[in-house]
Amino acid sequence: MKKLVLTGIGFFLALGLTFAQQATPEENATKVTTELTQKLSLTDEQKTAAYTITLEQAKAEAALLQDTAATKEALIEQFTKLQADADTKVDALLTEDQKGLFKKVIEERPAKVLPEVAPKPVQGEQKQEEQKETTPVQQ
Repeated sequence: MKKLVLTGIGFFLALGLTFAQQATPEENATKVTTELTQKLSLTDEQKTAAYTITLEQAKAEAALLQDTAATKEALIEQFTKLQADADTKVDALLTEDQKGLFKKVIEERPAKVLPEVAPKPVQGEQKQEEQKETTPVQQ
């Protein structure tokens, strides 16, 4: 009986950890803004503007992840473009001293890892895969 209860508790804890990793765009924007505020000593005006920029970026990224027709390479390219645009906008808000620190923050930032969402193959790719499966191998 104890094993059954402990197994059930372990299952629910593992399930909770799985869902804990999926943060909302608002939570992501708050986290990024808080980190920038701590590292760059942002003013209240800069903090508000940085939150708006990072929220727009997080919402755009969430929308990209919902697009099941996009390939992983296309998603990475779009994520990179969104990050570069957000970095440019944030950089425009900063003082000269903060800009130097921001460059260091960008360099130290870990690369974003896309969640392992298996996008559906594009129509042309899907037909090629079907042809490969149906074509007999000749030797």
